[in-house]
This record gives sequence, structure tokens and C-alpha cells, in this order.
Amino acid sequence: MKLKVLGNVSPYVKGNNNCPGYLIEKNDNKVLLDCGSGITREMNLPNDLENLTIIISHLHRDHYADLLTLGYATFVYHRLGLLKEKVKVYIPNEESLDKNYLTNMDEHFLEFIPYEENTKIQISDLEITFKQNPHPVLTYSIKVKDDKHNLVYSSDTGYINNTLEDFAKDADLFICETTFLKKQKGAIDNHLTTIEAATIAKKASVKKLMITHTWPEINQKLYLKETKELFKKVIPAKTGKVLKIGR
Repeated sequence: MKLKVLGNVSPYVKGNNNCPGYLIEKNDNKVLLDCGSGITREMNLPNDLENLTIIISHLHRDHYADLLTLGYATFVYHRLGLLKEKVKVYIPNEESLDKNYLTNMDEHFLEFIPYEENTKIQISDLEITFKQNPHPVLTYSIKVKDDKHNLVYSSDTGYINNTLEDFAKDADLFICETTFLKKQKGAIDNHLTTIEAATIAKKASVKKLMITHTWPEINQKLYLKETKELFKKVIPAKTGKVLKIGR
């Protein structure tokens, strides 16, 4: 599996940094985890639309806003004869205004499919599974694995009662949100701090931690420094970065 980071900040784009998006490739198949604002700037269109499956972890706009742009791109490329199959988009099975707005948008060549915690998606030798984690809206962490390696994407989560210690156990790559520095942790447990992300990575014995979902106005080196206080095998999610899982 190969991973390309399309976006790494929240809640808005700044400079070259986009909101969350992670493109996985294995042979001819592609899986896009989240579709945040600006990620289409890092995609190779229309090529990346072929054999593409999109999975939206939850219906907060910083994780799906560019789906509107990408949806219109599928419409245009289909009209031009450059895209023959609809792009599948998996969305949490939850009734909400956001979901209705997405599924009712005009001029797209997308197929919307609801999923739940017990859903399993098989794409050739890629197996994709889900685990719900605490957040103000229905949110799923996502695991993608083949016969040799696996990666786990936390998406957004609070620390109390999250399931990542088990779900990310022994992951080759753990992509984990680190929204807050230590001093920023407030009373509401909706996101992780650097130390909480590192704690989960350590307890889960992951091989490598990639920190992401950082604040656009804060130097990412500060997040990296704090995380390394507890877990050494950590790298930042840099927009445009490509790596092979298991290397």
C-alpha cells in the first residue's frame, strides 16, 4: 500500500495545507479517506477518479467539503467520456441535514452508500473496517489492511472511552489527530492532545505514528516535539508526502 497525504490541518486551509484527506493506492485501486477542503489541489485528475472509493469518516465540513468539488469534477469528466463508472462514496449511516445536502447535490457522478460500524468493504485484497469513536456527530475510525500491512486512521475523537488502543493494535501506520497541544486541552473531550495521541500509540504498540489534524496557525514542529516526549516513532502529516506502508 502507498499513502499520499492530501491534507493535514483543520478547520480551514492555509497556504499549502489542506483539510484532512489521505489517498491510499494498491495496484489499480485507490481509497480516499476523507475529502476535506483543498485536497483536490493534490489529486491527479481525472486519473485518480478511476477505481476510486471515497470514505467519509463523519459529517463535519472540514472532512467532506471538497466532495462537492470532486463530485462536480466526476460529472464533467463523465460528460467528456473520461469517467465511465460512478465513484462510490461511503457516508456514515446517519440522518442529518449535511448528509441530505450531499446526496441531493446536482451534477455529480457519485454513488452514495451508507455504512455502519459492522460494515466491511472488500476492494480486491484491501479490507476496510470501522470502529465508532466519541465525537459530537457519528464518527468512525477506519482500518485498511492487505495481506501484509495495515493502517488505522483515527479521524476525530475524544480521549475518554475511545476504542483506538484496541482498534489500532500493532498497526504499521497509525494516522492520529493531534488537534491540541498539552496546554490547550479544555473541559470538552472532543479531540486529542499530543500526549493523548502518543499514549494511544504507545499502548497500541503501533510501528509508526503520523500526527495530523493540527491547527493551521501553529507550527507543526511544536506538535511533533510534544508527541515525541512519549512516543519516538512519530512523523508529521505533510501535504503531498508519499510513503509506503510497512517501510
